[in-house]
Amino acid sequence: MPIRPENRHRYPADWPQIRARIQARAKNCCEQCGVSNHSLGGRLRDGRFLHAEAKEEKRLQLVWPEPGERFWCSDRSIGRRELLRIIRIVCTVAHLDHVPEHCDDENLKFWCQRCHLAYDARHHAESAYHARRAGRALEMFP
Repeated sequence: MPIRPENRHRYPADWPQIRARIQARAKNCCEQCGVSNHSLGGRLRDGRFLHAEAKEEKRLQLVWPEPGERFWCSDRSIGRRELLRIIRIVCTVAHLDHVPEHCDDENLKFWCQRCHLAYDARHHAESAYHARRAGRALEMFP
């Protein structure tokens, strides 16, 4: 996930090098589900990723579907072809303890959006709960 401007100061100055090292360790693939960074395709309900098929060929170049549109995706290894909403996979570095200052390699994972959000779901729910409570407290005691 992109670094929020208000949190940028919490990351070390060498963050770009740390991120590159974690990305190289992961071979530019999600360390949880194995999907390649920047892949174009769709996800089945069970989370499996199918690669997009080319729409056509124009002047010896393949034309690919755009993210957001529905198009055919397939995985020949499992013999599956589905009409799915096209997405572009974007992998980011996740802090397992949610502390940006803690950048030890064992605390960092290179994950796609789906795996990153699944891991962070409980943390996001707790943060939202505390933010709502803080907002209600301010309303009660202006």
